[in-house]
Amino acid sequence: MSQEPDDTRRSAKRAEVDNTLEDAFGVNFRALRTLKDIVIRPNVVFASYAANDRVTYTPAIRLFVGLIAVQVFVSFLWGGYAGLLISQWEAQPGVIPQMEGLFRAPISEIAEHYGNAATFLHAILVGSFTALSAFLVGAFNKSLGWVARLNITFAILTGGTVVGLLGLILAAGSGLMVVVGWMPFVIFISYWIFFVRGARGVLTTTMTGTLVKGGLFAAVTMIYVFLGGIFMALIAMTYAYFRINGGG
Repeated sequence: MSQEPDDTRRSAKRAEVDNTLEDAFGVNFRALRTLKDIVIRPNVVFASYAANDRVTYTPAIRLFVGLIAVQVFVSFLWGGYAGLLISQWEAQPGVIPQMEGLFRAPISEIAEHYGNAATFLHAILVGSFTALSAFLVGAFNKSLGWVARLNITFAILTGGTVVGLLGLILAAGSGLMVVVGWMPFVIFISYWIFFVRGARGVLTTTMTGTLVKGGLFAAVTMIYVFLGGIFMALIAMTYAYFRINGGG
């Protein structure tokens, strides 16, 4: 009984630190625990979301948005979207002169405006498109509410984003752009693995069903990722053109 006041003080102190971290950085101990459990034991997280437990874990969409922000920051280590665009065009002979003629501007200026727009649009468009995978999660378990469907969907997306972030760090540290080229395949596999590890008993009942539904979820989600990326690129290019040419 004598330990109860100390336990209360420790809990209050941890809550104070937790709130301070959330105010300063938008992250707290619950968010870090959620991220850890999504990676280590996703089935527990999925079950918690399915039960509409809003206390144990942070909403997955908040983690996803936070990781996208970190991913954008890491991408600046190798030039961000602007650097990626220049690298892609440099690999295709004749493209840069054509684009400079079309935009009537040097490649560096085109890439700068494109990169600014793409950085802003990434989380909005890619996140919105991939959120459509929640419809598929709902088809796998019709008893789930929409909050649970979205949380489970974004838990899987968060796991894939962690893998993508590690890939970006590897690319930035090694300078090997080939790593970026392999990332879509790696992300597909990561979505599949996180689904398989988390869905049993929540979205599926058999291992065969888990593998099949996991592959379907990963494939559909990657289609949404590509669609979001295409829309992002088109809007960013349009923005760059009008910024350079003044709408004329």
